[in-house]
Amino acid sequence: KKANKWKTCKRSDKNLNDCLKIAVEEVIKSLKNGNPSLGVIPLDPLHFNELNIGQGSGPVSINLNFKNLDIHGISTAKVKRFKADWNNYYLEADATFNSPIVLLGDYSVKGQILLLPITGAGKCNLTFDNFVAKLTAKGHEVTKGKEKYMEIDKFTFELQTSKLHILLENLFNGDKALGDSMNSFLNENWPEILKELKPAISKAFGEAFRSIGNTVFSKIPLNQIAPR
Repeated sequence: KKANKWKTCKRSDKNLNDCLKIAVEEVIKSLKNGNPSLGVIPLDPLHFNELNIGQGSGPVSINLNFKNLDIHGISTAKVKRFKADWNNYYLEADATFNSPIVLLGDYSVKGQILLLPITGAGKCNLTFDNFVAKLTAKGHEVTKGKEKYMEIDKFTFELQTSKLHILLENLFNGDKALGDSMNSFLNENWPEILKELKPAISKAFGEAFRSIGNTVFSKIPLNQIAPR
């Protein structure tokens, strides 16, 4: 199993969290193309069949749907901080990325952004510069046979970026002048737009990583991941 090649960090190691920082980074890089023996899908690009963002009233009230969305850049993660509390099945990490995080796929949108109507469907590119993620995982112990495993119940993913670049092709039925001016407007007002997108993107990332984490944790006993 590939897992046996991964770095292990003893719980008694006084530099446990530093060891885990390196180990987790290695795991992320090794899962770039997925791991069929563990049943893990490729991490870079990370694929979503669908991601829906529906916002009610407020300055950004849109229905925004993504299909066939590929998220590029996750394998360039640098783990800046990692904290593990194995007794309480709690993990926490801060990560930066060596390349921008880029979302490519198909979109459709209808609604209003800061009082301006927006409608369109086509290809999209959302690029996040200096992407920073704060991750937490809370789980519980599962016993199978003689081995103990961890199962993640909740995975939270908080994101920050220094700039979001937005390109939505084919807005307003392909009216280039209107589409260009709307894209300029979106890029000028990216902080407001990101504020509305964040909860749905964070939730989608959180669910994806919970699923990937559980796929790995369900196959590798805790005493192999974090021996006492």
